[in-house]
Amino acid sequence: MMNNKLYKKLVIAMMITTISTVAAAPAADTTASVRPVDLAQADAIQSRAKAEQQEIQAEKAQQRKAAKAEAKAKKVADAVRPVDITPELREELAQKIADDSAKSAEKAAAKRAKTQEIDPVIVIGRVPTNGAVDLNLPKTVQMALDYNRDIKNSQYALKKAEYTIDEAKAGKAPVVDYTFSTQRSRATDASLAASRSRNAISNAFGNNLSVTIPLYTGGKVEGNIDVAKLGKTNAQEDILRVEQATKYSAIEGYYGLLAYQELQGVYHEAVDNLQGHLDNVQAQYNVGTKAKVDVLSSDVSLANAKTTAITADNNVAIAESNLNNILGLPLETKLNLADHQLPFDTYNISLQEATDYAMKYRPEVLQAAIAVQQAERNIDIADAGNKPTVAITGGNNWADNTFPGIDANKRSWNIGAGVTYNFYDGGATKAKVNQAKQDLLVARETEQKTREAVQLEVKQAYLNIRSAAQKVEETQTVVDQAHENYRIQNIRYQAGVGINLDVLDAQLSLNEAQVNHIQALYDYNVGIAKLEQVMGVDVESGVIHPSLTATTYRG
Repeated sequence: MMNNKLYKKLVIAMMITTISTVAAAPAADTTASVRPVDLAQADAIQSRAKAEQQEIQAEKAQQRKAAKAEAKAKKVADAVRPVDITPELREELAQKIADDSAKSAEKAAAKRAKTQEIDPVIVIGRVPTNGAVDLNLPKTVQMALDYNRDIKNSQYALKKAEYTIDEAKAGKAPVVDYTFSTQRSRATDASLAASRSRNAISNAFGNNLSVTIPLYTGGKVEGNIDVAKLGKTNAQEDILRVEQATKYSAIEGYYGLLAYQELQGVYHEAVDNLQGHLDNVQAQYNVGTKAKVDVLSSDVSLANAKTTAITADNNVAIAESNLNNILGLPLETKLNLADHQLPFDTYNISLQEATDYAMKYRPEVLQAAIAVQQAERNIDIADAGNKPTVAITGGNNWADNTFPGIDANKRSWNIGAGVTYNFYDGGATKAKVNQAKQDLLVARETEQKTREAVQLEVKQAYLNIRSAAQKVEETQTVVDQAHENYRIQNIRYQAGVGINLDVLDAQLSLNEAQVNHIQALYDYNVGIAKLEQVMGVDVESGVIHPSLTATTYRG
């Protein structure tokens, strides 16, 4: 019987030979001969087919493995994915938070009503909605200082620092503890009967009053008190820092609104000028002395000017809302400014004077110095672990089997003194000391970095003032020239010796000159406020406005 494997090879070889012969024969040749079977070729073909089949199976296995991994990852992601916040759930959450806040506010109001306590948190609404407030610059600054929430937060932080000092001082005060204990127990007493045992239930009540007076803590308590006091000084400096930042924001907001109002006037004046020019051009075109192109170009310029004026109106509204927000007023409040144009008052100070003042009074510089002092105290606090502690203790104890356990005949007392010294703690104290020393180095580097940064800020602010002052003088001259040029070009055009483009260019140049002048004045006045802030000038002093003082608002 023929071997099965050999039989398969012969069949495959015959099929291949037949197919190859048919494919190779010419279309007209119907007498193609049969080629002999090549068993080696059949083995090679079978091997290649088997290898291809294995590759296909391996590829399918890899795809199945990847699909399983992807499904597993998706399952894990679905398990940890948060629940989608639907609009209904969002509405429910918002309503719940609003209701809880209202209930909390009602409870707090009722509690304040009983104690006649005033709520320190002022809610917006000191003036009626759509009301009006008259402002000058000192009043603006003072209102911001009175109602700014950042200042209030820094004042709360100062109060917290004072409580921290009280907490540190408590480390030197006696500690009085009282303990009441009670116990019910059952004991087996087999001595009462030889043949059986009996259970005895008893009660025990005890009272203990103890006092511990620390005499010496290795300087730890004293160090904590010093650090707490420095923390209070730091909080005081932080109040000054926030007040100075608030003052700057108020001045910036006031001058920002004033500048936008001036720009609003400039752009609306341009609209009026271009409207008048268009009317003149239209009249001359109607009588045939001007071309249609002049009317069209004038109309386009007027439309562009109106668009710019609309933007200016919007800028004024935004600046007014911004200042209302700084002052804690309703955003719809109408603000009537006492000033109608940005001032240009002389401000004389040398760069060296400004720098020296900042190094002496700038809150951030002083806070960095305080941080160094705190780091030095922390080294002493950490080193206290290497020193002994001494304390006096005393107490009274009462015990009885009836409640409340106070029986004068069963009283005991104790008094004593103890010294505790930690000979070895695995190097923990040494590690704390080394950490504190590294903190000191960090604090010193930070102090120098702060001083360098402040010096840079002072110089930048100083140079910006000088630059703005020069721009104010230069742009004032340009504004005067632009006004005169616009007047001349109008006369020339009306006389028929000028062209329309000259008038439009003159108006554009006038607008640009006025905008540059207003920007220079704004930069100069806000620059002065910025210089005083980076110098650390106190909010009650410094140049706000030469003709007004902060007492104008208070009085």
